[in-house]
Amino acid sequence: MSVSTVQFQLDQHQMQFFKDEGYLVVENLFTDEELQPVIDEISRALDESCRAAVAAGQLSRTYEEYDFEHRLAYINDENVDVAKSLWDIRLVLPSFFGLITNPKLLDVAEQICGPELIASSVYRVRPKVRNHKWSAVPWHQDSGYFEPYCDLGLILTVWLPLVDATVERGCLWVMPRMHKGGIFFHKPDDMIHYLVIPDEEFGGNKAVAAPVPKGGVLLLTNRTPHASFENCTDVVRWSMDLRYQSATLPTNANITRLPGETRSADSVGVPVACNPPEPDFLVRSQLRPNEIMKTAEEFVALRNNHVYEKATDRWGWAPEKRKDPMGNPYKMNKAASD
Repeated sequence: MSVSTVQFQLDQHQMQFFKDEGYLVVENLFTDEELQPVIDEISRALDESCRAAVAAGQLSRTYEEYDFEHRLAYINDENVDVAKSLWDIRLVLPSFFGLITNPKLLDVAEQICGPELIASSVYRVRPKVRNHKWSAVPWHQDSGYFEPYCDLGLILTVWLPLVDATVERGCLWVMPRMHKGGIFFHKPDDMIHYLVIPDEEFGGNKAVAAPVPKGGVLLLTNRTPHASFENCTDVVRWSMDLRYQSATLPTNANITRLPGETRSADSVGVPVACNPPEPDFLVRSQLRPNEIMKTAEEFVALRNNHVYEKATDRWGWAPEKRKDPMGNPYKMNKAASD
């Protein structure tokens, strides 16, 4: 696993575009067959949530007559808490490991982050449905949620739709070329759930839409401002966002630290990871191949057993202060939700 044949190569133009603009859409990275295990496992998790809600009298029926692209939208019309609970539940599914470690995706991440590759702390399942308070995500930089020490490092976000992500369905929008500066001021939104960059911070710069067809990905730097707006259709914009970084950055992955790699040190302000609440793991390495995580079982155990660690409260808004859309204190488990 430490030495692999390159299956997907970004060309020079794509690499330069990503460097200059701070984002890049790559089409046809995945086949439908490669995405189907993820869709199947999410569908089974949704089915379990529906049956539990029906049994509890919270839902009139399971809506199983609808397909993956539509089912949650109709469930949400009856009970918004089902979509919320699915988002909250922090799904940890074996198929996620297969997606995160897909060789073609690792080829892309290695080109950008380097050969000693960490699957970074944060991955998310995003079911964007119509008429849901969590659906629109305001302008932010991913680094706004991370440790300040890592602001100048590169943490790659791979935003990956499981359906065609069109403008009408709520694709991401980005602020090109604004990743070369520092971190903008962020503040809590009105729900105290998301961080948001006030519009005046952008100085009139214009955003561009980044629609992505199923099988493609959107690549972002951790300093690229981005947002997504309402889904105006009955198609659920299912997506995942994955993150990768070099092992030279702070990481809580259980690996041997090598010369030149940053080690945690409270005395000089070096954190244990760029996002301490969640666990990192090594996915590709030439120098320590025996420490690469190799199985979905290891991945599931890592996610389920990780001990939550607080992050720096850089905006006066630590995760434990967050509230859900009903105004209740945000409930965190061992792996804090986002």
